[in-house]
Amino acid sequence: MSRFTSKGMWRIPGTGKKKKKDKAGTEEPMIVKQCFCPNGHNLINPKVNVQGHHGILLKVKRGKDEGFVALSPVCGDKSKYTIDIELHEGEVIEMLCPKCNVPLPIYAPCDCGADMITLFRDKHGNFCNCIGICNRVGCSHSEIKWGTELFNLYRRKGEIRGTEGYI
Repeated sequence: MSRFTSKGMWRIPGTGKKKKKDKAGTEEPMIVKQCFCPNGHNLINPKVNVQGHHGILLKVKRGKDEGFVALSPVCGDKSKYTIDIELHEGEVIEMLCPKCNVPLPIYAPCDCGADMITLFRDKHGNFCNCIGICNRVGCSHSEIKWGTELFNLYRRKGEIRGTEGYI
């Protein structure tokens, strides 16, 4: 594979996994098996069960209110469960690591005016190996977006953190 396209643009390989097909030929959903905060704490919690999978547990803040939200690890599934906080459609919430309370970094601004929040797929905090979710409750992007899908969503705008002037 050539490093550049016929127009001289850099080829960026996909960072996400391709969807698997079962024996019937239908695509299986992608499941997040692990994701981390910037300090390397695993956000997958075995005590949270969403659709038969371990869920992603995040601490959330809205003003003085704090609680937790459990997200589905199935890409494209908007299932969420709240603990100790009530969230309302349209609210923008702050997302933090439940272990070290560090705010999760912003990947890019979302189309809705809120932010796409980054969850890293490795302990190194690599933005090239991440997943994201919008921090506005009820946004069309308030579901886990896989790395390639996330990158393609924002690359045309040049809004991906650290890519100013490259795209």
